[in-house]
Amino acid sequence: MSDIRSVDPASMAQDVRRQPDGPGLRIGKRAEVILFGKVIPGGEKLYRERIGKFQAEAAYWEERVGTVHDFRILMFDDDTRLLFLITYDGDFKPYVVDIIRGAGKWFDDFMPGVWEGFVSADHPSTVDLVLAGAMPADFFYVSNPELTVRDITRMKKLSRAFGEVLDAAG
Repeated sequence: MSDIRSVDPASMAQDVRRQPDGPGLRIGKRAEVILFGKVIPGGEKLYRERIGKFQAEAAYWEERVGTVHDFRILMFDDDTRLLFLITYDGDFKPYVVDIIRGAGKWFDDFMPGVWEGFVSADHPSTVDLVLAGAMPADFFYVSNPELTVRDITRMKKLSRAFGEVLDAAG
């Protein structure tokens, strides 16, 4: 085992760049975006009523999108603002198309009456709303930056199948 103190930490630096087609940073095949939005007065009540269903349905809808590694939402600033933190595969514009195509209904059930300016996922103003509230992180690190959600899913299936073969042989 090597002594960690003998390794120059900077020699392990990841190639962090700006997304080529939108806000956010990228390392390998993974990207991040941070979005801020305003809560409509009274929207905090709807948010709290709907957040449980939104959480319960996350795996279903995000599987349909197929490019999301993690997604977090926080209501803050005395329930007047929203913070969205998302890590996903690929470029920004295809990701937005994936969300609208794969999970638009999920957002349409949650955000109207909560996020100021949100009409529906497929409304022409939605991309502008996202862009207006988007900014890149100051710091972004990912482990295994070359693995996509699909790669990880495939490896999990392969590992499970291999385990079943070993169990059957043993």
